Amino acid sequence: MVWLPNSHSNQKDIQAMFDDYVSHNIQFGTVNIDSRWATNFNTFVFNSTNFPTIRDMLDGFRAKNKHIVLWMTSMINTDAETFKYAQDHGYLFNKTIKWWHGNGRLLNYFNDKAVNWWHSQIERLLDTVGPIHAFKADGTDPYIIELLDPRVTWERYRNAYYNDTFQILRRLVGPDALIMSRPVDNDLNFSPREVVFMGWVGDEDATYDGLKTALRYMLESGRRGYVGFGSDIGGYRADNQAGPLGRTKELFLRWTAVGALSSFMENGGNGEHLPWKFDDETTNIYRSWVDLHYQLVPYLYSEGTKAALGRNGTLMRPCDDIEALFTHTYFLGPNIFVAPVLQDPAPGQTQRVWLPKSSTKHWINFFNTSVTHEAHTFIHEDTSRLDRIPIYIQQNSLIPMYDIEKNYSLNAFKFVLWGKAITHEQHTTLFTRDGQQWLLKFDRTRRRFTTHFIQQFDSNEKQEWIWKFCQYTNGQELCSREWISLFDNASVQLDVLI
Repeated sequence: MVWLPNSHSNQKDIQAMFDDYVSHNIQFGTVNIDSRWATNFNTFVFNSTNFPTIRDMLDGFRAKNKHIVLWMTSMINTDAETFKYAQDHGYLFNKTIKWWHGNGRLLNYFNDKAVNWWHSQIERLLDTVGPIHAFKADGTDPYIIELLDPRVTWERYRNAYYNDTFQILRRLVGPDALIMSRPVDNDLNFSPREVVFMGWVGDEDATYDGLKTALRYMLESGRRGYVGFGSDIGGYRADNQAGPLGRTKELFLRWTAVGALSSFMENGGNGEHLPWKFDDETTNIYRSWVDLHYQLVPYLYSEGTKAALGRNGTLMRPCDDIEALFTHTYFLGPNIFVAPVLQDPAPGQTQRVWLPKSSTKHWINFFNTSVTHEAHTFIHEDTSRLDRIPIYIQQNSLIPMYDIEKNYSLNAFKFVLWGKAITHEQHTTLFTRDGQQWLLKFDRTRRRFTTHFIQQFDSNEKQEWIWKFCQYTNGQELCSREWISLFDNASVQLDVLI
């Protein structure tokens, strides 16, 4: 997801950002339009001065298969054109609160008429500008404590706010609709776990301490069972001591690596976040991390779906081994292990990395599959390059990935076996983004790989998928020759297998 801060919430700047990402060949899937897009906060009517042909712009985004996110909260300001009506009808809590965008009152989610009125404005918005994929539901909910009403606790109010926002979009748009909201921030739970699939952990500084804070809240979100989340790459706040761009390229790219290795990769905030504004090296490295993130989407989507259905998992689980204390290392899904780098690169620089236990007792270097490490031991990893951080894959993992070189419409899968085939049978579950569930089965003895259809879940659109089988080992990529349509009992005989 890409976005600009609210000082640039206008059609000209957002369209220019969109076009610039395209011209630099940097993929993105979602555009977020930050606060100040409306006539006033949460009126749900676009400001026609700043967005003179908003429907045309959003239709253009949708035509290129981009999703749209709009910022919102549960606060109506006293100077908004809807305030008097809402106040006269008893739709607001009866206390004016000073918040970061002025003075306003919170919507009363426990008044059915208030909620129906709120929903009618959202319906009018979608009728006017077309469907959106998500609201970025920002954190006005803690202000409820200023009411000093023991019957309306923060927990009760935040559950109502985030759940209602999630459900109204799903009712109006369909099963692909989401909200963007906080999981853990300031060590506190914000959204209910069952609605957080594109969470972000609040506003961090554009420093390495800010990156450490983001990682701390992300890992704590994982401990508390939130499924999917990320952070503002480079930090939301600008660092005035980092020069005119508000952050250094080194920090920006170290954070980009963490963003790519999160389930929700998103980039925007105050100061400069557009990679080409730094230099060509930054642009190229940023693009490479975005491409890696897209390759991993089938794995993240499948493992995230398993966690969501089981209601007891996460995509970003901290390594809680005592040997990894304070390192911020984490598991991305069950098979990938990540060691963030929290300093600028330097010649000859290495980082001591603890590799945890593995079911196969070995970890493979993601960027060089000829390098295999024993599990449950310390290694020293080269961190002198700005375009790399340490990433490891459990040996013999079977991981679904997109082949972005074959098809950047993301309809081509590579089902990858990492390392030498050492187990007689290996299988995993694939969930496609159009709601299909598949069993992927590798049989080493018969030298065969097979796909089995399980079931179809609800989705707004159906896709056609193609796939091939690959093995990554000894620094090589060995793939089956032909692309095959994904259907029940589709299989390939593995002529080359290590």
